[in-house]
Amino acid sequence: MRIAIVEDDVVMTQLIHKALINGFEERGLPINITAFETGKDFIRVASRETFDLVFLDWHLPDSTGIGLIDWMKNYLEALPGVLLVTQRQEESDIIEALNAGADDFISKPFRPRELAARAFSATRRRSLRTSATAQQSELEFGCIKLNSDREAAYVQGEKVPLTRQEFRLAYLLLNQLGNPLSRSYLYEYVWGRSNDPNTRTLDVHIHRVRKKLKMTAEHGWNLMSVYGYGYRLQTVDPREETGQAREVAD
Repeated sequence: MRIAIVEDDVVMTQLIHKALINGFEERGLPINITAFETGKDFIRVASRETFDLVFLDWHLPDSTGIGLIDWMKNYLEALPGVLLVTQRQEESDIIEALNAGADDFISKPFRPRELAARAFSATRRRSLRTSATAQQSELEFGCIKLNSDREAAYVQGEKVPLTRQEFRLAYLLLNQLGNPLSRSYLYEYVWGRSNDPNTRTLDVHIHRVRKKLKMTAEHGWNLMSVYGYGYRLQTVDPREETGQAREVAD
């Protein structure tokens, strides 16, 4: 779970950080938190990284929480869960935040356990919103079926041997079908560690998953590299791809 906190008050950032660490540890969920003091710093990183959840202060030195929500809706293909943590308490403020796209609105000062519970609820809602199959043990798209309980993969009904890392990578790509995923996000979810720019581990595993699960255009898939960011799995119409190839050959 990757979380961003955009807050210019260092003490408040520490309080949110502690509340999240304690709350998610109680639920047995590891999290990785990155803090930003300005909207500019957040945008710079969010443009190339993937976050599951974002905490926003309403007033920032160079922007507003509402403005950052608008930026995410315009420039991120998959909107993360968003919670506004602010001094504002008026009903009109809450309505404005929710209408803008926030998942929840938390007034300062907050109760730590309540903040963590609201964050956890937001991540669950995001999972359901991102993929209708997010909570299922089986994913099935086209000729590919993955069973997370047995970590088993099938292509056209035939079992395909995958390593644990290959399975986790394939499951994440299918579960986030159509969404670009950063390299750091993939490394953290598949291997439980940060991206090492000096290793090609991810690229090798992408190649293996593409080959083993036949994630190619002729089978209706496009597992593509997103330059300077990471990877994205998309569906394509194999008939269109075949037609384009025939035109090139002609």
